[in-house]
Amino acid sequence: MSNIFGIFNSGISGLMASQAGIDVTGHNIANVNTNGYSRQVVSLTTQTPNISGAQVYGRGVQVTSISRVYDEILAESIRNNQSQLSYYSSVQTTLSKVTVYFNELEKGSGLGESLRDYFAAWEDLAKTSTDQAAEAMAHRVSLVEVTNTLTQKIQSNYNQLEKFREEADYNLGTYVTEINQLTESLAKINGEIAKVEALGNTANDYRDQRDQILSRLSELANVTVNEKSNGQVTVYLGGSALVDDKVNYKLFAENSENEDGYYNITWGTANDTKGQTDLTQYITGGAMGAELAARDEILTGYMSQLDELAVTLINETNRIHSLGQGTSRFTQITSNNGVPNTSFVFAETAGAFPTAEITKGTLRVTVYDSEDNVAGTYDIDIDPSKDNLNSIIQKISAADGDMAGGKLQANVSLDNTIKISTEAGYTFAFTEDTSNFLVAAGLNSFFSGTGAGDIQLSTQIQENNLYIATGKSDADGDNTVARDIAGLKYEKVFENQGITIDGFYSYFVTGIAAEKQQVDTFVTTVKYSLSELELKMEEIQGVSMDEELTNLMRFQRSYEASARFITTVDSMIDKLINGTGLVGR
Repeated sequence: MSNIFGIFNSGISGLMASQAGIDVTGHNIANVNTNGYSRQVVSLTTQTPNISGAQVYGRGVQVTSISRVYDEILAESIRNNQSQLSYYSSVQTTLSKVTVYFNELEKGSGLGESLRDYFAAWEDLAKTSTDQAAEAMAHRVSLVEVTNTLTQKIQSNYNQLEKFREEADYNLGTYVTEINQLTESLAKINGEIAKVEALGNTANDYRDQRDQILSRLSELANVTVNEKSNGQVTVYLGGSALVDDKVNYKLFAENSENEDGYYNITWGTANDTKGQTDLTQYITGGAMGAELAARDEILTGYMSQLDELAVTLINETNRIHSLGQGTSRFTQITSNNGVPNTSFVFAETAGAFPTAEITKGTLRVTVYDSEDNVAGTYDIDIDPSKDNLNSIIQKISAADGDMAGGKLQANVSLDNTIKISTEAGYTFAFTEDTSNFLVAAGLNSFFSGTGAGDIQLSTQIQENNLYIATGKSDADGDNTVARDIAGLKYEKVFENQGITIDGFYSYFVTGIAAEKQQVDTFVTTVKYSLSELELKMEEIQGVSMDEELTNLMRFQRSYEASARFITTVDSMIDKLINGTGLVGR
């Protein structure tokens, strides 16, 4: 049969359930603007009924759980999209900075314009006399100025790309520090969640905090997340755990043994002072993946192309210029390039010049007396598989039959370069070279340097522009060298691509623009996808003030009704105790 005190407990349970509902509703309302907060709901079930004979009497309500409204599968999709967006946004930032330095739309700022000015200056020089007339001298000065501008832009752009690599490397170190801080916090939250949920409760607010950390980790790197049955998560990067239950592991940014000394990202325990496993190649997503791609692939690719342009410009110009003559011949000349070791043959790395290979052939040196008459023509046979710098020096010195002196001498100079000179009253010029020795060594070159990082006008010409070779002889009107160098603009010197120097640079700049446009498209697409996913998640987990106010009114009315119910039952109990059993009064 029905029990009056059981009825009383039913009212109390309703009161407590309504109070719990109001508590949770107030918590939701308070966190309506909290980033990452998931709204919480109270789950209610009826209490175990009281069975009396054939009758079953309910005994009120009980709170079974307070859970958050969340979609784990959707959250994982959002984290994956956040990782992609962070990756492409970081790459986009890098490419935006690169395009500033290869801007061909703004007059006076592009390297392409400087290349055109360079070839135009050679054309102007080719049209003037070969003597020291005012017009010819003016064009020589102009060529020097235009060339200096060109080399400065090439060097500046190349060095700026290297600075971008340094920025990317610095960012990697910053991200490693942040990841270690996040994983340490995540391990602690894992412990709190396990502690709360071991008692059968749900650690809603701790889980929200953990999801915020996981989102940020996904933005930084391509982490994978697995949740265990005890509610704790493990986080992996490249197969190595960053967090496992209540334990976190550290990442290290360690300087590599490569020449540039850039960071490798390594993994170790929380107590390690140095990483045990190199994870660099496994970091392919998030901001870290983008910085690694920018540092090791994108920017190095651009630098390699710019270096190829510079090396080709140096070698092709010097190939023509080295066999030419200015208004003054040489009494002595020192090569711009040296070899690592003068005793190794040219075919070996230790004996080779840095920019060009030497082939089997002949170098011809012509010596002139004080009357400009040919005093001797000397052919130096060169075989890169047999000769080294020492043997070439000996061959040049012995060419005139006088090893110890004579009209032509050679010796080793600073940095294993070669110095060639004549005795007093004589001058000399290089009149033929089928071995490529002059280009490789940098003798009578217009440019010096080994690539985009150090290309510059030859010091010899900087100091005296009369050494600018315009022809192959000192004959009046011989401007063949100047014309040939100006004609390089139209020569398809990049044989593999079948394009000119201008064409190669246009291809290079177009490639940067195309890659930037492609990344812009990726960013727009992923942003849209992420926005749609976040909107769906907001619909699921977000707090609706209208809904919460409705719940507040509902729980308030329920609380008031339960209180009124308890008052009624209390009156019944009072009547039972105080209004009955008065026998003998």
